[in-house]
Amino acid sequence: MTIPERDFCGKEFAEYYILHHKKSARRLGLRYAAKLRELGFTKGRILDAGCGFGGMDLVLADELPECEITGIDMSEPLLRYAVSSLQGTPAGQRIRFERGDARNLRFEDNSFDVVFCIGVLHLVDRPHVLLDEIERVLAPAGMLFIADLRRSWIGLFEKECSRAFRFAQARELIGNSSLRSGRFSKDLLWWCFETRGTGLL
Repeated sequence: MTIPERDFCGKEFAEYYILHHKKSARRLGLRYAAKLRELGFTKGRILDAGCGFGGMDLVLADELPECEITGIDMSEPLLRYAVSSLQGTPAGQRIRFERGDARNLRFEDNSFDVVFCIGVLHLVDRPHVLLDEIERVLAPAGMLFIADLRRSWIGLFEKECSRAFRFAQARELIGNSSLRSGRFSKDLLWWCFETRGTGLL
């Protein structure tokens, strides 16, 4: 079950989402910046497909000062917050936030060295189309990081988890897409799929 797009593009959803995800967005930015450095990435183009309010991207830009980041999202209230967050920051000139549908990216093939898609797939209709678009714009030697909520018994207490994919469903979704091969992992709340070029991370 997905959330209607009119709901997650609304002001009420945006305010709730920002309030409850600021800290986790910062943690994600620090974790992925460290992982990228470990993999030897310090300079290049990054796409955040479903950037929300841009919290992770601001951290990535600070931690990786030679990268350029494009964040896209469907929610105008979230994007307004993201753009306002850039004001007065040194990284502001290296980040661009824009409204766009990750299922119909305006970018050319092989445009990005790194693509993130975090916490998005359970929110959208036709997630397989989104995955195919991500593969199209990711460079052959690029790095891909997908993470999303995992449906489990926690859904009894956390409503959003009840709308997420089960781990087996996530594997099937990825397997039926055009994404290159990669590695799956999971924990109590999340499942992840990561890949670098044609090899496993």
